[in-house]
Amino acid sequence: MNRDIIDVPLIFNRALNVDWRPDWRGQPPAEGTDGSEQVVYNRLPRFVGSPSLVFPPEMIGGWRALILRAEGRVNAYRMRMVDPAVFDLGDGDDWSRQWRAYQAGMWVEPRPQVVCPAGAAAGASSVVVDERAAPRPIPVGCYLSHNDWPFAVVGRSGSGAATTLQVKMLRRAIPPGASIDLMARGLFVGASDAMGFPAYDLDRVARPQLELMEWINR
Repeated sequence: MNRDIIDVPLIFNRALNVDWRPDWRGQPPAEGTDGSEQVVYNRLPRFVGSPSLVFPPEMIGGWRALILRAEGRVNAYRMRMVDPAVFDLGDGDDWSRQWRAYQAGMWVEPRPQVVCPAGAAAGASSVVVDERAAPRPIPVGCYLSHNDWPFAVVGRSGSGAATTLQVKMLRRAIPPGASIDLMARGLFVGASDAMGFPAYDLDRVARPQLELMEWINR
């Protein structure tokens, strides 16, 4: 299916909760005649998330425009999988200053990356990266991505130019010399046509709820 990709800049990722997780897509367990159970995994795993966002009045129109461009479930969102408790990569700037710069077309989104010198095959359990450009060591348990395909870091060893990361869900190959995003990016579709519209009360603060599933048949 051809979809337009609606890029959701980091400035809109004002999350009240963070729950990005893998959906392993296992089939319901079947019980054998001996009482044993077997779970079948025969589909590509995907990431899902249902973040709640919060927008002050100044940002509601901008967010509504992004939702309208998606046309319900027709198009896909490129989301930043913000994970501040595990790997906080925010610039610490005041949101109102950032918003004014965004409206003026002068806001530059931070995008920290590291290089993967030798690349990695799809399904690899480890990746060697040059960590020297990272703002701090890559922590175990964080999400990274390459070319909008997120994956998880489950272990690490070494440091500097020869940092080895143990990974899960590396579903696409990483070419030699390619960049890896330290703030994971992924392509997602909404679970319903009404998802994300910014309703608000007298306080004029919108708290839209998202329900996102990774677009993997692309």
